[in-house]
Amino acid sequence: MSLYEAYKQFAWPTPEQILNPSGAGPNVFAQLAKDKLGKAIERLQDGTGVRVGILAASPEDDATESPLAIVCEFQRTASEKTLQEAHRLAWNFSYAPLLITIEPGLVRAWSCCEEPPGTNENNPFKAQIKRYELGNSEEHGDLSSQAARSLHWVQLVSGQYFKENESHFKRDHCADYLLLENLKGVRQKLIDDKGLDSDICHDLLARIIFVQFLFHRKDSKGRPALDTTRLNRLYEDRILSARYEELAQILENYDDSYALFQWLNNKFNGDLFPGKAQTEEERQAEWQKEKDNVRPEHLSLLADFVSGKIVVVSGQMSLWPQYSFDAIPIEFISSIYETFVGKKKGVVYTPGYLVDFILDGVLPWNDENWDVKVLDPACGSGIFLVKAYQRLIHRWKKANRQEPEAKILRGLLERNLFGVDIDPHAVRVASFSLYLAMCDAIDPRHYWDQVKFPQLRNRRLIASDFFADDIPGFRSVEDKASYDLVIGNAPWGKNSVTKCSLEWNEKAENKWEVTYGDVGPLFLPKAAALLKKSGFVSMLQPAMAMLFNQIDSATIYRKRLFENFKIEEVVNLSALRFGLFSKAISPACIITIRDHQPTGEPLSYICPKPTFNSTEEYRVTIDPRDINPVYPHEAAIDPLVWTTLMWGGRRDLAFIKSLRNCKNLEYYETAGNTVSRQGIIRGDRTKVQNSILGKRILDSKELPMHTFLSIDAKSLPENFDPRTHSKDSTKYDAFRLPQLIIKQGWQQKRRRFQAALIASDEKTGAILCSKSYVSVHCKVETEILRSASLSLNSKLGVYFLRLTSGRFCSYRPEPNVQDLLRIPLAEPNATLFNNIQSYEDVDSRVQQALGVKESEWILVEDLFDYTLPDFGTDNNTSAYALTRKASNTNNEMILESYCHSFLKVLRAGFGEDINVSATIFQEMVTFLPVRMVAIHFDFSDGDDVRHESITSPDLLARLQELNTKFMDISKAKGGIFYQRVVRVYDSVKIDGKNVPTVYLIKPDQVRYWTRSMALRDADDVAADALLWRKQALLGVAMDSEPARA
Repeated sequence: MSLYEAYKQFAWPTPEQILNPSGAGPNVFAQLAKDKLGKAIERLQDGTGVRVGILAASPEDDATESPLAIVCEFQRTASEKTLQEAHRLAWNFSYAPLLITIEPGLVRAWSCCEEPPGTNENNPFKAQIKRYELGNSEEHGDLSSQAARSLHWVQLVSGQYFKENESHFKRDHCADYLLLENLKGVRQKLIDDKGLDSDICHDLLARIIFVQFLFHRKDSKGRPALDTTRLNRLYEDRILSARYEELAQILENYDDSYALFQWLNNKFNGDLFPGKAQTEEERQAEWQKEKDNVRPEHLSLLADFVSGKIVVVSGQMSLWPQYSFDAIPIEFISSIYETFVGKKKGVVYTPGYLVDFILDGVLPWNDENWDVKVLDPACGSGIFLVKAYQRLIHRWKKANRQEPEAKILRGLLERNLFGVDIDPHAVRVASFSLYLAMCDAIDPRHYWDQVKFPQLRNRRLIASDFFADDIPGFRSVEDKASYDLVIGNAPWGKNSVTKCSLEWNEKAENKWEVTYGDVGPLFLPKAAALLKKSGFVSMLQPAMAMLFNQIDSATIYRKRLFENFKIEEVVNLSALRFGLFSKAISPACIITIRDHQPTGEPLSYICPKPTFNSTEEYRVTIDPRDINPVYPHEAAIDPLVWTTLMWGGRRDLAFIKSLRNCKNLEYYETAGNTVSRQGIIRGDRTKVQNSILGKRILDSKELPMHTFLSIDAKSLPENFDPRTHSKDSTKYDAFRLPQLIIKQGWQQKRRRFQAALIASDEKTGAILCSKSYVSVHCKVETEILRSASLSLNSKLGVYFLRLTSGRFCSYRPEPNVQDLLRIPLAEPNATLFNNIQSYEDVDSRVQQALGVKESEWILVEDLFDYTLPDFGTDNNTSAYALTRKASNTNNEMILESYCHSFLKVLRAGFGEDINVSATIFQEMVTFLPVRMVAIHFDFSDGDDVRHESITSPDLLARLQELNTKFMDISKAKGGIFYQRVVRVYDSVKIDGKNVPTVYLIKPDQVRYWTRSMALRDADDVAADALLWRKQALLGVAMDSEPARA
């Protein structure tokens, strides 16, 4: 079979793991692909016998990680029309970036991020990336070139394939994105151009989507729920005045459109239509109110929209005819909240894959307990509730071994799900989303005799402030311990507290500290009050208030939370904020808690980093080094764990704590030796301070060009403006000689902070500066300011602030003034400035003066050279570069430095006489996206680090052997390519001797092979070696922190 040939040629998972993955999450996607794509393709003339599955990065894992590709295996050569339809369906499916079609002897790769060709386009294969002949050695050459350029498993699972073809994987051409843009365009035409009421417009568009869904949703025999047969019956029953074949035709007839709407209302009930009042007269009045607003021209515009006849966005015709509402993910409708309702303060749409990531931890697929009570206290458009509902249905099926009837699905909506949102528009969308999810779980042949939507609005979906404590369902006392699970994305932001939240918090049993009026953190204690003892709260929260802010209110809140609840996990999403939330600046985190006292066990602190390839739009990727254990007492009282462990490890934490023992400007100011203040603030310019007239002033955004350690006061202009902000300080003690000026913001060009002493005379005096700077005056030794100038300009200063400042570590390149004043200083002495000519001299002097060890300085330099450039969102940084340049493949400086640092740690721990060495496996022609290094114990041939030339096929073979060993012994799911960072302990024969060896296998990116990473890896291996010696466990694969994605 062709699938088997592809599996052998490309080293994919077995055909069985493609068609029926053993992991719960991948299996859900595979069954969904079969249902949404396979059944439709099977009905095509040459689609008979098609087999549909997925390529999951880790098919044995239970996590809900979007597939790398949809796979369609045809039993015969497929026609152009069939291939186009398979791509159209896969594009609509939206869960995977790639479609792979397999025909006898032929494999094609298609992008699911390129829309199908329009009716007038003469390019039926525009989404095809490449075709591959199975078993054709002429086209592919040897296995080496295949691995480097094709659909080989290592290329796919590492993300290299998507990176090399990134022009084919643009998110703004995906089905869900373009549909939202299309809906946004027609909404604007209806409201702005045609004057339709916005609420009615939203209801009408949702209704059109639902009706189109009925036209597309097919039963097990391929018959749509709504087709010409049923429409003819409606004509014969005199409900419709004419015979119709499609939705656009009906919309051209105003009366028949509303006749169809009312007929559907009688069939489905629910909140999709008006007419939910108690009496017939009131219901008719509601219908009439809508009809008074909706004119025939509105429906005619919608008819043109669904038939693809109008331009909706920037010259683009409506793509509606290309959409298959049977294949599009049901939960995509939640995105409409962002489009229809607009952005409320503190509200951010949550991507579906992030919701799955959260639910995997608290409501996994692989369980039979379906009777779970779920609350979303800020449900928005309902994406958390929809995805939770889908999991409850899956669990019910697993427990009962049958498909649920409509009454079961209705019962789950009425008894197991509860949502609250302050915005009634959001509740409308949430209700609609859940109705679609219910329909999607039922065979359409039962729609007309079994399905009645429950009324959700005002019953299970409440438009209210969550902190209104008098509404049944979420009262703190009366509804205590009602829910197994509280999930969601709480609104947050400065001054987002509401009247209800403040009143709730004023109660004696509450009184939680509030930081900058941010309502987000208050959701956790109220949610916990509604939680059963066995339950979980798992919510998105503001990372600044929850983790990083160090003002009193934030530290008091944090201490109380971590001392009174068992925190299971904190996922810091700060580094991913631009990819996750395109319009959000403030960083977010996920916190999972239980209503128990902490037990002393550590929580998992996870800080995922961007991967900068197109698969990032589908999953959260976590490397082992992104995970650190944090103990409850640390979480409660030590703010350094959150900042330092975001970018570093325990070595960094120990080093930072030692640096905190050094004197700094804050220390000298407390002792009365210095005084500091931020520069003058012009603001409303209502306060006149004549004392500042005539003084030299630094009011430019940047320090003068070529500034290095000092500024000549006479080179600055005089100040002729006496006006400052009404609340600006009148104290100017900090603007006296001797004087140091500190630029508050990190300078991206130099990648450093800047500080300069003011060179002046008695006549010119000290200078003023704008609010972009801080001025420090020293009352005693000038050498204090010299020491401060060196530290502030050094790499060490950047390192320290990156790992201690909540703002600088997470989202803003401008630390607080207090953070700047805490940078460690060397003891003042008159020789500090001697022979300082360059920034390299500054770094060397600071390292020497503070007594920083070589291993500690490695941490500083690697953060400065590799971690720091990620602060911007530029993916073309040295950290993501390959370990070798294409122009000089023999230069292994990166891996050699890694190995030397690794060996130094082992010798420091076990003695200089320990016999250890390293081997770098080096491909010479083509390159896999992974590198491998071996650390040998009890062996050396004279060189600490040696190179072993190897071809790609041989390296692949070696990796496959190690992968087998790793999978046999390790508890981690997924192979070494999926895990990304793996250690495999083995023994090999070298010169006839059995040599204990540790293989380290990681992606071919510099950030995985830095010297500081070598220190962390060597620490782990050293710890394992101690255990190894004690238990004689040669051949054990250990990876205590397997990657999670």
